[in-house]
Amino acid sequence: MISFPRRKPLNVVLFLSIFDKKDLRYVTEKFSFIIRILSIFRVSNVTWVNDIGIESLTRLIHSLYEYSILPPYLKKELSMRRELKYVGLLSPLNLPSHPRKAEPIEGELRFGSKGNFGLEITSPCRDCEIMMVDSIKKQGIKYPSYVQYSGPTQKIIDKEDLCPSLSGFVIVGSRNGENPMECLHQIRRKYDNGGTTLIIGPPKGKIIRIVNDCSNKNDLDVNYYNFVPKQGVRDVRAEEALAISLSVLNVIIN
Repeated sequence: MISFPRRKPLNVVLFLSIFDKKDLRYVTEKFSFIIRILSIFRVSNVTWVNDIGIESLTRLIHSLYEYSILPPYLKKELSMRRELKYVGLLSPLNLPSHPRKAEPIEGELRFGSKGNFGLEITSPCRDCEIMMVDSIKKQGIKYPSYVQYSGPTQKIIDKEDLCPSLSGFVIVGSRNGENPMECLHQIRRKYDNGGTTLIIGPPKGKIIRIVNDCSNKNDLDVNYYNFVPKQGVRDVRAEEALAISLSVLNVIIN
């Protein structure tokens, strides 16, 4: 199976304060849900905004991402450190580059590191991505990594760097926003012009003020949409809002 990247970027901005507990096990489990949601909907890049200034949390998120995105056979090469204590709780991403079996399958894609492709094969390179073309002779050819979707890239920025990182069509989930299904042609057209960035606000709110400040500094096309009209609970958690918003956007921009 080859899953292709989106034709235009679909980026997501999240805030580290969504981890309202700093317990290692709790953060690991919550991150697992988030990175899997991002991968399911082929998000291009996720930007974490460090709005709480806890450096140990940024290191933890970096370590969990690094571990999650690797194929199973390359995870063993990572040195086990405290941040990875509960990685057994991470749900497998099962990306196209994460083989399910330790045997060559024609058409399968594999990442290599220092010649390790998860099995003994003939490869034209040591640190690259290959496609298996002969399961009998166990041969692979070099394959351009940009052709297939291999999970979102990730970066972590300070809150003062949020505004400079934004450009173009920005979507913000808001209870007071428009119904996205009534604006689907507009959303699709703007997305096709250059992609979009979805911002899921921090638990303490104030996301509208934050984005308005950015809009005043940059030339942004900010749009507010209510992805959960007539919600049945008082509050929608950030990870729930992420899953719901991406579900709706996935239908619209596809």
